[in-house]
Amino acid sequence: MMFIADVMLGKLAKRMRLLGFDVLYDPAYEDNEVLRLALDQDRIILTRDTGLASRPLAQNHILIGSDLVDEQLRQVLDAFTVPDEDALTRCSVCNEPLSELDRQEARDRVPDHVYATSIEFWQCRRCGRVYWKGSHVHNMTGRRTK
Repeated sequence: MMFIADVMLGKLAKRMRLLGFDVLYDPAYEDNEVLRLALDQDRIILTRDTGLASRPLAQNHILIGSDLVDEQLRQVLDAFTVPDEDALTRCSVCNEPLSELDRQEARDRVPDHVYATSIEFWQCRRCGRVYWKGSHVHNMTGRRTK
């Protein structure tokens, strides 16, 4: 399941990526580009724009009802399910799949307290960001079961 988020949903795209969803997002995408990419790549459009949602080519969409990212995420998670083990499989910025990073390699790339309390680390192959299952991931995955 793949998504594309419009310009108003950057925070939602980031959160969804952390949970393992494939979400295209670029604030420079105009509505026509969102539609083209959604159709070409069979993506579900995430939008708050009723004008975009009402266009005939935007039949495969979710019209997000809230301004609050937690409520936006809840709306999407109520509509689609992703297993908990999919969390931290995509870069929240690049949307690229993450690869495992040896703990020793992460040592100088994360805060000391993170290194001391975390065992597993992942890295984005595109931008080099390092990820670990901290409280932010636990908080988001916990929200999924409410």
